Amino acid sequence: MSNKLLGILALVGAPWLYLGFSLETLYPHLAEGWFTGVWGLLYISGWFCSVVVLHRLEVTGTNMFGKNILRVLMVTLVLANLSNLYQVISPNKSVLFWVLDAFWPISNLVMLVVGLTVGATKKLAGWVRFVPLLVGLWVPLAMLTRLLPVGIPLPGNIVGLYSAFAWSLLAMVVLTTAPQKPNPARHPAQPLPA
Repeated sequence: MSNKLLGILALVGAPWLYLGFSLETLYPHLAEGWFTGVWGLLYISGWFCSVVVLHRLEVTGTNMFGKNILRVLMVTLVLANLSNLYQVISPNKSVLFWVLDAFWPISNLVMLVVGLTVGATKKLAGWVRFVPLLVGLWVPLAMLTRLLPVGIPLPGNIVGLYSAFAWSLLAMVVLTTAPQKPNPARHPAQPLPA
């Protein structure tokens, strides 16, 4: 798949955390069932598409840590998506489901590390390099909203809107960032033109 197509798919998936929570608030019978699994699949799959492009662009660097941190993120997203698929197929939540479901927050924590790494490597230009960090900061924001008094509907709206904005912005970054052309100086084995 091209980076452009992956970026479009990422953009389609980006708002689904917010949309899913909003629809489940309006229609409580949809919560924690097949519908949660469906919107979760859309959301995590879109996020995965963004990460594939980030990996291709080598935004976390070309050293061992830089290459592997994005691979770790991809594995956590696949495992989180398996919990979504489980939720679509089976209404009974076993220990396996809960183990797989733990990869939702784990993937967000890994994204925080990815965001910090992208910011440090400066492989993306200007303010764009901080977009992955903006996505990674979702976890601290979600934890901060838990400190607000119970019964206030605002926290769900804040983290949901933040998620839709941050993941959409990440999708736009991967959609519009062109891969860098290889530098001939980095490939000494390549013959020089005559």
